Amino acid sequence: MDKFKKYLKYALLLVLLFIFVSIMSKLLIISMYKPKECTVLFENPKIEIIDSKATNANGYIYGCITNTTGSTIENKFIKLDCYSEYDNNINTGYAQIFKLEPDESQYFTIKYKCQGTERVEISMSDTAPDYLLNPIDIELTQTQKMALLFGGLIVIYYMPVGYLFGLFPF
Repeated sequence: MDKFKKYLKYALLLVLLFIFVSIMSKLLIISMYKPKECTVLFENPKIEIIDSKATNANGYIYGCITNTTGSTIENKFIKLDCYSEYDNNINTGYAQIFKLEPDESQYFTIKYKCQGTERVEISMSDTAPDYLLNPIDIELTQTQKMALLFGGLIVIYYMPVGYLFGLFPF
């Protein structure tokens, strides 16, 4: 009974340590995001930036676009350009506007990954790169899924005895 209580305490400490590490890592990641100033290069339609934050490696912009032009906006893109301190365009992100009636609003999020972003500009574009317009959709058939499952099981079965990828001895 004494041994059981000791193992129960270890399990409880492990769970508490997991919770503590999860909370602290989440807080650390949140604290790394700093507000980022961004410039909107057009007035109509109106873009309101709700949240714009970035770290040294990535960032995001969350905003709302309101159609103030008086006509319907269809198949346009909100374009985000990231510039370095030397005014080099180092990354471009897009958010698609499918259909926006007059005085209608739509929320958008643009995430980007690039290092050394000093300045962010938002503009409107009629086109986007082909990989955004025609995304490649890879769908596995049931046979392919089963083949991957059995392949993984065979790899695990033939691993050296006592190691799981050389990381976890058992």
